[in-house]
Amino acid sequence: METLVRNLERAKKSGTADDHIELILAASLDLLRKPDPQLEDLPRGVMRRNQVQRLFFTPLDEFLINEHLPTKQEGRVNRAVLNRVWQWISRDVLPSDVKRVLDQAEQDTISEERMETLVKSLRKSSVEAVGDVLHKIEISDKDRRRLGMEVGGERGIEELKDINKIFAAEGWLMPFLKAVPESLDATGLKTGKGVLKLVEKASTRFPDHIPVVAAALLERADTPSALCSLAGRLARSDDAKAISNSQFSPFVDVVLSEAERLNILAHEHRNNNPDPVAFSQALSEYHSLVRGVELDMDLSHAGTWQKRLSATKKDISEIVTSELQNAHSAVRRSLMVPGFDEDGKLDQDQAVIDEAVRALRVVVMVRNASQTFAVNDIGKRTRQAVEQTLEILTRSLIGDLHKTDGKGREAHLAAVDVAIMLSEIYFGGEYAQQLRRSRQTALSTKIVAKAETLAPGPAKKAAVGQMRRQ
Repeated sequence: METLVRNLERAKKSGTADDHIELILAASLDLLRKPDPQLEDLPRGVMRRNQVQRLFFTPLDEFLINEHLPTKQEGRVNRAVLNRVWQWISRDVLPSDVKRVLDQAEQDTISEERMETLVKSLRKSSVEAVGDVLHKIEISDKDRRRLGMEVGGERGIEELKDINKIFAAEGWLMPFLKAVPESLDATGLKTGKGVLKLVEKASTRFPDHIPVVAAALLERADTPSALCSLAGRLARSDDAKAISNSQFSPFVDVVLSEAERLNILAHEHRNNNPDPVAFSQALSEYHSLVRGVELDMDLSHAGTWQKRLSATKKDISEIVTSELQNAHSAVRRSLMVPGFDEDGKLDQDQAVIDEAVRALRVVVMVRNASQTFAVNDIGKRTRQAVEQTLEILTRSLIGDLHKTDGKGREAHLAAVDVAIMLSEIYFGGEYAQQLRRSRQTALSTKIVAKAETLAPGPAKKAAVGQMRRQ
């Protein structure tokens, strides 16, 4: 939830946010502030034991991601591995140390400050102990296989290396991050001197930790693609090939890993998230990132980077194309007048409506991003079909209101309201207000809405004209 809030706040500041981001952000903050009722029901000792594990991994907060990237990106840690690492350390690496901290944590007399001190000491002890294990697996295949079984194979070992590297750097990394602004705008990354000097100093003292620094800055960047410009400034070159051969190439690597993450996130939202806004928001963030990268850097001479970006564009183009192909039928299904269930309650299929909302938001969003998603032709065809269907069916639904009464009117009004909502997403707020006035007129007069009351007004003409020009 913390990661979601940070991403929403970043999108809001960058100006790429969805129209509904204020509502989503407010709801997320409310959930974050509310105590978890399940945790409240747990015994104090169990809560404290869970708190020890959370405190142990606190330095990783800005490096954690939920998605399993196609290629491991140094400095970005998959959250899913944390529990396995904790169990392994507790059982095989520092069992007595962990037990001692857990036992003390369960005591009612121990303060939060004292517990944080104990956990920090435990974390410090783990650096050397885990480091010894990581050294052994480089010379023993048997030890390597055994560790892989505990933490999730070779990928899990790479995650463990990152965790230990960040823990080992805690002494200077945390002060460095405190000196970096919580929010980094594009101007600061592209032309500012503050962050540039901080990174130059850190890279001189700790050159092996540049990927870690890059990952931390990505999390704080309002416009993540601006890290490509920062990489050029650090490398003192705007040539992608020269940057790729410099020590600052991880700043571009981490941006491309974000494109891969957003691609995965878009697939996840489309397949599993019932929220109709989430998919288009992920696509919007992806488009903003790719557009920024392509504006700031010419990747044609940086083969590996170009291949990584092209792979995500091809993959995400396929799901956008699929969504566009479904948009017209989704809108038609959502505008059907609903029936009633056995109890006489309106039986409106919210899943069908959400599908139409999602599809329409994608149609609108890709209108100005067709190059990113490679959907020029199908995008144009879909917009024409959706526009005509939405216009004709909405006019028909409002025009037929006078023919209904009782339960029939209730069902018909529900379909009208859906049509107006979808029209607002596609045509804009002014046109939606015009439709609402027509709806009110039809209800109050109980007569057939004349064609002229629904004739295209200036608001609709302007919106449609702009879409057709694009």
